[in-house]
Amino acid sequence: MRTMSGVEPVAEAGADELANVMDRRRVVQALTGLFGALSLAPAFTPPTPVPEMGGLEHWLRHRGAAALGDTAVLGRYGEIYLAEHTHERNRGRLSLLLSGDGQGNVGIRLLEGIARDWREHNVVVVAGWVFARTEARICAVLHLMGGSTE
Repeated sequence: MRTMSGVEPVAEAGADELANVMDRRRVVQALTGLFGALSLAPAFTPPTPVPEMGGLEHWLRHRGAAALGDTAVLGRYGEIYLAEHTHERNRGRLSLLLSGDGQGNVGIRLLEGIARDWREHNVVVVAGWVFARTEARICAVLHLMGGSTE
C-alpha cells in the first residue's frame, strides 16, 4: 500500500530493504565525516611529525578516526574491497599507496588522492557504491586495523 505521496510506509517496507536504507545512511554519514576530517583537520591542527612506520594508521587513530563516523561500516566496505582486490591486502602496501613517501600532512595527502581519483575517474564499485579508489583503500585500512592480521 502506497501513501498519497507514492512512498511505502516504513512499517510495510521489508526488513532487508529497511536495513539496506539504514546501512546506506550510515555509509553516507561516514563518508561525509571522512571528507570533513580530511578537509578540516589541517586548518585546526598544527602539523606534527608522525612516526615513519604506521604514519597512516597513526593519523587515522589519533586524528581521523574520531571524525569519520561509523568506522565499522567503512571497515565492512574495506573488507569487500579487499576481497575483490586481494593484491592490496597488505597494510604496508596500502599505507604506501595512500601516503606515498610519508612526507607532509597525511590528511592533506589523502584528500589530494581522493580529488585526483575523482578527476581521473579512478573509481571502484563496492557493494553498489561508487568510491574513489583512495576512499576504498582508506576503508580497507580501517578494516585491517579492526583486527585482521597482515
